[in-house]
Amino acid sequence: MKDGTIELDRLKAQLQLWDAEMTHLEAKVGRMVPESRSALQNESRDTLEAMLREELTGLRQLWSEAAQSLDRLERAHGDEWKILLERAELNLGRLGAAFEQSRSRFGE
Repeated sequence: MKDGTIELDRLKAQLQLWDAEMTHLEAKVGRMVPESRSALQNESRDTLEAMLREELTGLRQLWSEAAQSLDRLERAHGDEWKILLERAELNLGRLGAAFEQSRSRFGE
């Protein structure tokens, strides 16, 4: 199952990349500090920060689901492995799509 090992390693690498991306986005949100601006501008910033934190929570949930899929895939054998590979790729695809949306919202 050499091909399977390569495929699993590829998916794990992608998951690690998304984890690093989330860490970057979390740091960016953490650096959002109030400035000497009007109350309305600060309220807008607070609203944006809350939205981004909520989005990061959703990304972490999708990341966790993808990680669980990879854990199950790592333990699978035979035909079950093929089914779980498809599921893991689907979960990673969902996570990737969510990141694409987040990037546009974060201005990345």
